[in-house]
Amino acid sequence: MKIAYAWSKVKRGDIISFVYKNKEGRRLRRTILVLEPKLANKSKNAKSKFLLHGIQLEVSNVSVLSSRVMTEILTDSGDVESVDKDKDIYRVELKDNTEEIYKRLRSFIKKFGIYRSFDYEKASRGTVFLEDLRLPEKYKEKLASDN
Repeated sequence: MKIAYAWSKVKRGDIISFVYKNKEGRRLRRTILVLEPKLANKSKNAKSKFLLHGIQLEVSNVSVLSSRVMTEILTDSGDVESVDKDKDIYRVELKDNTEEIYKRLRSFIKKFGIYRSFDYEKASRGTVFLEDLRLPEKYKEKLASDN
């Protein structure tokens, strides 16, 4: 179960979902682990001022990763914390800067193609939610005992 959120509150490590058009124009719900919520776009021919960077975990509420790989990504990114245990909503307290996290997750990113950048202006036109994740029960129990 997701929780409505505000774009102004989104920060590194949040697991959020929002609707974003793909290249064909279809509107798909994306769930990502936020690495950079609003990074200035420094490319020469930038169409957008800011970009939202993250690791894509789900598309249209269907996981793009196995639960084992997802737990590895979350754990390798930082310390996983529960935001709402009853609704299975988590966030990650990122340990390092985005570049270091990217290097640590590079093998997953290359294998599964899960690193994404979104035009912040387009993404923030719609509603954002803190999203629940389907994690293995043993992993949830471990998180509960750690917190």
